[in-house]
Amino acid sequence: MYRMIRCVLAGATASLLCLVTVGAAAATTAGGIKGDPQPELKPFQIGTAISGGSVAIEPDGTLVTVFDIKSGTTGKTEVCVLNRGARTCSKSVALSPLSGDDLFGTPQVFAPSAGHIVVLQWTCCDTNPSGGDLLYTSADGGATFGPPVRVGSLSVAAAALIGSDIIFSEGDTNSGATVESIPVTATAPPASTAIATAKPAFDIGDGTYKGGALVASDDLGTDYTSYVAYAPAGKDFNSSASYHNVGMFPHEQLVAISGGALLTIQTTGKQALELRLFNGTAFGSAHVVPNSGGGGPGWFTINQDPSGKVHVFSEDSRSAKIYHLYEASTSTGTTWSKPQDLGNAIQDNGFAAALDSSGTGLVLGTDPAWMYSVLSSQSVTLTLSPATIKTGQTSTASGKATPSAAGRKVELQIEKSGLWSTVATTTEGSGGSFTFKIKGTTTGTFSYRAETSDKPGYLQFGYSSAKPLKVTG
Repeated sequence: MYRMIRCVLAGATASLLCLVTVGAAAATTAGGIKGDPQPELKPFQIGTAISGGSVAIEPDGTLVTVFDIKSGTTGKTEVCVLNRGARTCSKSVALSPLSGDDLFGTPQVFAPSAGHIVVLQWTCCDTNPSGGDLLYTSADGGATFGPPVRVGSLSVAAAALIGSDIIFSEGDTNSGATVESIPVTATAPPASTAIATAKPAFDIGDGTYKGGALVASDDLGTDYTSYVAYAPAGKDFNSSASYHNVGMFPHEQLVAISGGALLTIQTTGKQALELRLFNGTAFGSAHVVPNSGGGGPGWFTINQDPSGKVHVFSEDSRSAKIYHLYEASTSTGTTWSKPQDLGNAIQDNGFAAALDSSGTGLVLGTDPAWMYSVLSSQSVTLTLSPATIKTGQTSTASGKATPSAAGRKVELQIEKSGLWSTVATTTEGSGGSFTFKIKGTTTGTFSYRAETSDKPGYLQFGYSSAKPLKVTG
């Protein structure tokens, strides 16, 4: 039985030094937790989507999602604004098409600057010469939107933000990988559109590299080949002459492209996912995504965050937990993080992600619309010195949390009957350090760990490994 006795300030670090008495005569804290819970990683539903969707991050970290909720004359594009760590929309707007048109494709959302949100939606099929591709704009962070502007008739299956311009492409066409570019403040369609790759384009994806445009597509004819074309920064993205081929990958189907990171899947052999990174001239060697071979049904996407790190999201029947969504990240393709389980995703059949430079954000799963939090992990160390004491003596429990945050709460926990209970609380000092004092009153061996608090929407709870403290007579 255990309880906290007192806490005092400890030296220049200004963290709390807590004296904990351990022994049968002390009272235990109520309840307790099992294992290393991460409650924020539990998925949550924000709507019912009938289409794929997309996610954007505003400069202040707020997240914005879009997806279609109906079609036909009652069709609407749902915009949901989510504060970090929240599980419900802080703002929700349903955008209506012009002329009662139907909704098609995958709506795209971008946050070009603070408070500025734009949504691109393919609609059809009135006869207006300016087309059914609609651009909606909000100047108040997604609370309200002005009337949509017609920006062409290409259709919208994929898109990317490049500076103050949006490129977008249509898929499932024999006329080639077609791409259109518009400014985020467009008031009309451009004079022309471009053919980036002349081969039939079934799957399509748009990316960007150092201000240039990358257009990925695949020809699912007899050869199953993926292609990528590139138009460097400063070129006219609406001119076919601006694009040149930078990648051709036989027997590979396009999965997704984000930034300069290309994800394909082998159509022969082990049917594994392959990652390639663009260097401005060509794509580097293929890197097999860990645990992705073997075929079978699966759904995947990719996101290259602003730091350059690549995150691959996978849901398939071969996962450690079947049809859970897993995230693995890499900077080079040669070494990968341990897969992170983001929760049960069996209800979803498509994904889109938006992450910040720390690799945190959200994944939108659609049909219906479920959200999966992507958080940074914390590393926590704990040592007990000495690890063996006599009754009446004290042991110093010291540790460090990474990333550090002076003032963040740290709890000392003790295990009993498979449950962990908090017996003392302090805060991190400089460099993430913390210290507790534990006094032994009863003989036995007791197991301790340290838990650091989360930062909702950004940082997971951190747990140290368990450390034994032996108290002798």
